[in-house]
Amino acid sequence: MNVNDYLGRQYDAPPCWQLVADVYASELQQTVTDYRTINSSIRAIASAFRIALHKSPAGFAQIDVPGNFCIVLMGKSQSMGLHHCGVFYEGRVLHAMADGNRYEELSVIGDAYPLIEYWAKK
Repeated sequence: MNVNDYLGRQYDAPPCWQLVADVYASELQQTVTDYRTINSSIRAIASAFRIALHKSPAGFAQIDVPGNFCIVLMGKSQSMGLHHCGVFYEGRVLHAMADGNRYEELSVIGDAYPLIEYWAKK
């Protein structure tokens, strides 16, 4: 995967999930479950992630050790839940923020988001 191809792209809200869907479609020729939120609140997004992955008919399972192309769910606190996501690739996480896309070391991600889960297709 050429990460630079994704760093310059812009995605509709929520950008993080749109980037994940783009990577899965472009790199793996796979789709990830689409989801809808009633609003763009952090709680609504966290709930949508649970539906999209935890209860997914697409065959996702939580894993303990990240591998290339696994989905990384992130959260700032238990009360906020897992409300951001990205794709793990070669020791870093590619993720989209409102102000642009980033490709950051997992340690940097862990500093900003203490709650982290990894999900991969079975």
